[in-house]
Amino acid sequence: MMIKLKKWRALAIAVLASFNLWGSAEAASNVRITQIPLSIPESFVAKDASVKFKASGPTLLFSDSPEMVYHNGILYRDTVQGRVRLFYHHVNAVAGTKKLAILLKNEQIRPLHYKVLRQGIAGPGYNYMEVGKESQRNYFASTEQQQSSGSLSFGHSVELLSGRGVLLDTEQLATGTIDLELDRPTQISVMLCEPLSDLELFNDAATLQPMDEHPLRGTFTKSDWEYTLKQPIDGAKPVKLKLAGSEGTGYIKGVDATTKLSAENYGNYGVVYRVNFTVASERPLSFILNPIGGYFAGYGVLEHEGQRQLIALPEYDLCLGETVEEAVELAKLKAGKYSFVWSPPGASNLPIELIWRSSKSRLNKAYARSDA
Repeated sequence: MMIKLKKWRALAIAVLASFNLWGSAEAASNVRITQIPLSIPESFVAKDASVKFKASGPTLLFSDSPEMVYHNGILYRDTVQGRVRLFYHHVNAVAGTKKLAILLKNEQIRPLHYKVLRQGIAGPGYNYMEVGKESQRNYFASTEQQQSSGSLSFGHSVELLSGRGVLLDTEQLATGTIDLELDRPTQISVMLCEPLSDLELFNDAATLQPMDEHPLRGTFTKSDWEYTLKQPIDGAKPVKLKLAGSEGTGYIKGVDATTKLSAENYGNYGVVYRVNFTVASERPLSFILNPIGGYFAGYGVLEHEGQRQLIALPEYDLCLGETVEEAVELAKLKAGKYSFVWSPPGASNLPIELIWRSSKSRLNKAYARSDA
């Protein structure tokens, strides 16, 4: 995905003091949150984690091409049923205000029932990294989001973003992730149109827009990816796990429903990752995020003993990843079982690496960037 960074001043690095992550004295003894910027040297060596992999979960509709939208029309469309996740990421690239809308339509004789299970939407905005990060925060913010539901009779539609769509000025981005449950085949359309357009009429008459030079759209099954480290991490040697790259499990593959051609989601945007691991070290282990693909700004969730903590990636700055060496220590973890949940944010670059290492070993501390 393209990154557009407006000038921003890095927040001062005030390394977060230790605090009770889980809300209980027992849990607090196992986790210490101290987000510390680090530099991973080229000479750093870590063992690749051995993992069990399982793909499950909803069908993913991915709409990101064209990313820069120059013409009104349908940006992506498919008819799906069951549990569905929609990830969209589009910029109004023309002079003047446009409207981005996501429409559910019932093309069946019998009524359909839909439910919005979870959503993290953000924008419009000009700072693309900031919008992408906000979307992730909204998506992961709570395990119990307020859900909405409704019914559609034959030929009727509902718009998901606001009921009327979202207005985008020139060069503004809107991005988001929406989890749905649909009891019957439902047409889902992502569209860009004029601010006063009737959405139902436009949906019926508009033409499909071709992809841009980045083939980032399609429909993909089983978009929840779970990795379980086979061996406990004892801290004897550093361990790393690369995610959302071409290696290992690679990119999720599917079909572009508008062309019937095969599709590949380069970056796995919309895939939700769960990494399960056990710490078996006598000393606390450093848990590190290294965005080796470039600039990265998102959120994740660290789970332990039935509790969860929402974590900004990173906390002390908008983003990190100016160099391949730039990393952040997310926490110091004592012995126990953990899960880390995250998803590739819109406007960020992939892949990333997760690293576990003994807190005794030293890496160079880095410092936040600031504009000249």
